[in-house]
Amino acid sequence: MGAMANPTLDALRAIDATDHAGAWAVVRDAELVVPAVVENPRDPGSGRFLVLPHGDLRLVVAFTATSRIGGFATRTRRHLRMTGAELAAAIPAGHAIVLDPGHDDGRVFLPDVLAADAQG
Repeated sequence: MGAMANPTLDALRAIDATDHAGAWAVVRDAELVVPAVVENPRDPGSGRFLVLPHGDLRLVVAFTATSRIGGFATRTRRHLRMTGAELAAAIPAGHAIVLDPGHDDGRVFLPDVLAADAQG
């Protein structure tokens, strides 16, 4: 598998941009790269996710691959690897997830999509 291979992205490309539940079904089981802002380097648990305000929403930033982080890497010193489901369980209630921000094919998963899956 080459460095450019991104199976999560390949799977998402086959799913319509309006099919949020279908896209989440791929992302929830995929390993994501999640930028983390660590308060105390000796305590990884002190980290907080990188969150972008968007109107009334708070978007937690995640990527399908490290190669897609781009400028967001400069804001954080490390990143975590976790599945979409693990990320959704870890973020504060009411937060959304923005996947691959800064890319044309980025996606946003709103709190109701995440909540519906958690109740699943």
